[in-house]
Amino acid sequence: MPDFPPTKEQTAILDAVKGSKQSLMIRARAGCGKTTMLELIDHAEKAQPYLLMCFNKAIATEAEKRMRSATTVRTFNSLGHKIWAAAVDRKLSLNQKKILEIFRAIADETPRGERSYLWSMYDSVLAATSIARNIGYIPPDHFKASKSLCDFSAVERLLDETLLPEAEALINKILTISIGQAYNGVIDFTDQVYMPALFGGTYPSFPVVLVDEYQDLSPVNRAMVGRLCKHSRQIGVGDEAQAIYEFRGADVNAMPDAIAQFNMTTLPLSTSFRCPDAITANVHWHVPDIRSAKVGGIVARGNVQSIEDNSAVICRYNAPLIALAMDLLSQGHKVDVAGVDIGARIIRLLNKLGSEDMTNVQVLSAIEHWEAERESLDNKNARDTAECMRVFARHGKTLGGAIAYARHIFEASGGTIHFMSGHRAKGLEFHTSYHLDSESIKKGIGQESNIHYVIDTRAKEKLIYIRSH
Repeated sequence: MPDFPPTKEQTAILDAVKGSKQSLMIRARAGCGKTTMLELIDHAEKAQPYLLMCFNKAIATEAEKRMRSATTVRTFNSLGHKIWAAAVDRKLSLNQKKILEIFRAIADETPRGERSYLWSMYDSVLAATSIARNIGYIPPDHFKASKSLCDFSAVERLLDETLLPEAEALINKILTISIGQAYNGVIDFTDQVYMPALFGGTYPSFPVVLVDEYQDLSPVNRAMVGRLCKHSRQIGVGDEAQAIYEFRGADVNAMPDAIAQFNMTTLPLSTSFRCPDAITANVHWHVPDIRSAKVGGIVARGNVQSIEDNSAVICRYNAPLIALAMDLLSQGHKVDVAGVDIGARIIRLLNKLGSEDMTNVQVLSAIEHWEAERESLDNKNARDTAECMRVFARHGKTLGGAIAYARHIFEASGGTIHFMSGHRAKGLEFHTSYHLDSESIKKGIGQESNIHYVIDTRAKEKLIYIRSH
């Protein structure tokens, strides 16, 4: 338990928890101690068992140390796995290559002359299949189609690029086979939530269900919460201004829709213990209610030559991060690019460009062709991805050299300057953070303003804006 007295906001929340049976939504701004608040709520109860729903195992493991022994802590995946295992009455087999194997089996049955075209759709089909399951899409010909949470147009809206005409039928076929395998006990991580959310199962009953990071819930996560809370009080914690995962299926309206659906009372948690007042004042353009528990802090403009060790460089896009990391590495700095989301994909795309003995000029030409092809499909990230490939192409005399260099960089660890995307930085904090190319974020478009806010609230003392050019 925390060894300091609760703030006025925390006290008001605890009074609401103890003084009524109303479901609550706590709007916890960046660095405002939401985990501590969940702990205080949990320990305010002396007898009844609670259920706390978390997003990943690391958060759940930490929460278990802080919650009462009577409280059950689960991730959506672990709870869903147990529910689905009971529903099909068998031990489940977890196969993370399941969708790839289904795709390969379909390709093997395709006439040889058509296989190359089929495999050209693999990346987009894989992305669409993942999005479809996260937002609760069921193929229209499936016998459970009436349980679908959306139609296929909702899947297309969230994709990075336009699907080829044949892709929808292929995706429906893959999903139908995947669902059938899940009924036979073969699942992947996505199935752990998708199957129990849409296809049935018996849910446990708790008097109170606590839900962490509410703004990141996908439609299938919300479907699980709805089934968990049919007869339970619900207490959610989240910050709609930190909703940045729509691209992977998170529900942009998760918090406001839940407030309406469950008749939840909204309570603020707006005093940041992470960010000093100079940094909280700097994000009032987006979150005017956030305040700081401490004075001071620095918000300033700098340059790439001023980057200090033991800090983080955070950017909306991957290419500027990688390019700057390479520059600093060449100057003798120790860098860590583990937080750059695109590493494995860049290596895979480079491998697909052609023979490893391709010259540097040939590789750059192949990247240009790849970029033009993706842009013809309205790919939103084609330019950033192509620029990432070019960074490594310029560091190798051949394609093989570029691939080897990329592997070396992305597999290295232990650097003192951490490079990461805004999406990967969420939930982390650093004494000093550098916001790289903040001007490239198009505020007011989709969740872009949220990403800017997330990046700007990672610093505990110093936030420095820098530009790559």
